[in-house]
Amino acid sequence: MRYLIGPELFWLLAYGAANLIARANMPPTKGMDDFIEKCWFYVPLLTVFCFAIWWLPVVEKRWLLLRVWVACIVGGHFVLEKILAAYSTQGPGIGMGYLVGMLLFFVLLIAGSIFVLIKF
Repeated sequence: MRYLIGPELFWLLAYGAANLIARANMPPTKGMDDFIEKCWFYVPLLTVFCFAIWWLPVVEKRWLLLRVWVACIVGGHFVLEKILAAYSTQGPGIGMGYLVGMLLFFVLLIAGSIFVLIKF
């Protein structure tokens, strides 16, 4: 059970949610497109929840920081790619949203790592 709860499971659930959002945008609606357009900001904020794993006592703490980094980069890539691909009119704006989202992932990972190393 100690290895089941972790960042990998969290990003797998986030990918499932991204899949549902992508399916809900067929046919495209204005409200769903507006939400998808803002996901470059919302999806990287999920990284903060990955750092909340340190407060769960049943989670194995060895190698957890490396697991969080790898899971957030890989999981964040797939979630952002899936959600932003569901946008109805693809163009340079949605591609830039992916790049900004991934940069925000790295900024939040660095900030979260510093916080966790100081706190624990």
